[in-house]
Amino acid sequence: MIKKSFCLTLTLALGLSAGAVHAFSLGDAAKLTSAIAAPDSATAQSAELVTRLTDLNVSSEQAVGGTSALLNLAKNQLPSTDYSQLLSSVPALSNLAGNDLGNQVGAVSGLLGKTNPLAKSAAQSEMHSLTDVGNAFSALGMDASMVSQFAPTLLQFIGNQGVGQPLLGTLTSLWTGQPAG
Repeated sequence: MIKKSFCLTLTLALGLSAGAVHAFSLGDAAKLTSAIAAPDSATAQSAELVTRLTDLNVSSEQAVGGTSALLNLAKNQLPSTDYSQLLSSVPALSNLAGNDLGNQVGAVSGLLGKTNPLAKSAAQSEMHSLTDVGNAFSALGMDASMVSQFAPTLLQFIGNQGVGQPLLGTLTSLWTGQPAG
């Protein structure tokens, strides 16, 4: 488990630091070392979430892309104050809530030696419905029904970080299409 967690932490940290340029510097290595040494850091917590999602039999790339799609839906549907509260309450989500889902997944894809599955998808950050999220999941090579498996995992993670009602209930409704209950 430690090896898997370390690999995911490394993959996530590299993906987050590489950005669109796909470069890795000594400064990035120092940040990675700090993240591994600080298990409560936002990067380590992001890696923990990605690990939980990969337990759903998806790749790290799909875990990051699916999470980004759900977070982009929240960004587009929640009042900006609620979305800001979410990111400030759960800093780990900031690492996964890139404004450009295509670049976010592209960075991870490049590090894994793969092509970006969202490169041909237009405006993936324009998530306005669960249908849009399902389309993003499909572009990532997952069945759209995987949204119903991602949502509870993500909601549990967010709840464990101290986010309570009514925001957690709003996210539940948004990501599952069902009222919180």
